[in-house]
Amino acid sequence: MLSLMTDSASPQPDALNPETEGLQLPAGIALLAKVGTGRTGTVYKAQFQGETVALKAYKPEAVDWYRKKIDKNIAVFEMMQNRSLRAQPALTAYTAKPIRVIGQDGKTSLCFLQEFVEGISIKDLGRRYGSIPEYLMRTAEAIARTCDEHSITGIDEFMASAKLRQSASTWMPVMFDFKHIPGTRAAPAQRSFLQRIGLSKQPTGPGGFLGNWQALARRLERD
Repeated sequence: MLSLMTDSASPQPDALNPETEGLQLPAGIALLAKVGTGRTGTVYKAQFQGETVALKAYKPEAVDWYRKKIDKNIAVFEMMQNRSLRAQPALTAYTAKPIRVIGQDGKTSLCFLQEFVEGISIKDLGRRYGSIPEYLMRTAEAIARTCDEHSITGIDEFMASAKLRQSASTWMPVMFDFKHIPGTRAAPAQRSFLQRIGLSKQPTGPGGFLGNWQALARRLERD
């Protein structure tokens, strides 16, 4: 059971002050660094129970919008979508581990704790090496195929911000952003400029994130 943080509970002297960040957190959570801020909230690198985690703190206006739009608690909504993908054995390795939601009782700030994922974007990988490894494209195809077979929606949004984490000499995509409300319409197929003006008879490529990855790979090959 987490208790409210007191001044004596700060675990690290160089940690960010939650009050300065406009947050009220339970004891045992130390904010190490601010990772980024977006429309729905701010993400921090934090320490919790001996682990480095991502702490997602939501803005009040985002909390209200999700409640009015889909009658959901935004933190619980994101965690449940995270869990649903991770529950698929074929997707577990490509999905950040959800940890817990805090603040549902209103005693602390509403936050979602999740595995902290360090890595780079697919575009940064392309710029670094000048190409996209073939094994990484096969991984992307397997992710897209699994989601299609199990009627999992939202994968294009979830993979849009996925980070590539290096393990030994290989790279693995890891999804961590699950706050998007999945649409029901399939992503449109990718069409080249020549296809759009009718000068190419090549079949159109897949839509969504997979199409974007393939288009990036083709541009890097041309360059």
